[in-house]
Amino acid sequence: MIEALQRLKSHLIENPARGRAYEILLFMVNSSLERPDSDEKLTFEADALLKSCGTFAERDKGAKDWIPNIKVLNRALRLAQPADEPRLRMGYMPGGGRGVVSLYWLELLPANISAQEESAPSSTVVYRRSENGSIKPSFAARLFLRDGMMPNLSVRGITFLSTILLGSVISVAMLGVMLLSLSLSEGPITMASLITLAVTLMGFVFIWKQVYAPWFQVIDDCIVKAPLWVTALREDGCELEMFRQEKYRWTRLVRFSTDCPICGSNVELRPGKPDQKYPLVGRCVESPYAHVYSFDRMTLRGTYLGPIFSTTG
Repeated sequence: MIEALQRLKSHLIENPARGRAYEILLFMVNSSLERPDSDEKLTFEADALLKSCGTFAERDKGAKDWIPNIKVLNRALRLAQPADEPRLRMGYMPGGGRGVVSLYWLELLPANISAQEESAPSSTVVYRRSENGSIKPSFAARLFLRDGMMPNLSVRGITFLSTILLGSVISVAMLGVMLLSLSLSEGPITMASLITLAVTLMGFVFIWKQVYAPWFQVIDDCIVKAPLWVTALREDGCELEMFRQEKYRWTRLVRFSTDCPICGSNVELRPGKPDQKYPLVGRCVESPYAHVYSFDRMTLRGTYLGPIFSTTG
């Protein structure tokens, strides 16, 4: 048992992977190795795993919604261990009712159970939506997206959206003036003129995509990747969502994620191009072009879109 735990710890340290499944495994291994002489099985409550491995914002959630599915945990555990040596598996006792908590533990896989007998990964995923206010906006966006949200028809909502519209019009006008001045200039076209034109076009495209385009796109698509300038520096990538609540439309910062059933890493929303036809798809952070899933904003579910060979054991 101790040797299997040590091998697992060495693999997790030498081959770091992003995902809460691997964070949980490393925490359980370290805690188990701290008491190697104990004959009693070391169990972990779901709430304890959340407090030890979750971020400050995630601790407000229920442990049931935060901890990956037991199949995902065992899948990650299987991939982190050689197949020809004594291996560990994740034990699980579901909670339910008053005072009955979910428990997790590591135990040796019985010798009569082979890798072929383990279940294949699921072809569907269920996404998690971050809580309102859990994503910190940047200083500039904080004036309008207080707590990461903004009612579109409020004073600050109208002011902000009007600023975006006015800024986009001014940017297009400035580009038009620049192109017109170059076309009307006398004499032959010089290298300096070509460099000025190229720099102007690249600057316009960058500003348009990073500042203005998402705010127009979210009106039709309801959800797009948030521009980098909207979120605080320490925040990971997130989405910009426009939704209706009662009679009003709101815009908010939100993050959709799930656990990859194939490898246990995090799945995040990313652009579907160039290999998928959907605007946004769920991509595994460790294998973004092989472990790919669709995304349905209303049902929070997705199905596997990657190559067929990726779903096999």
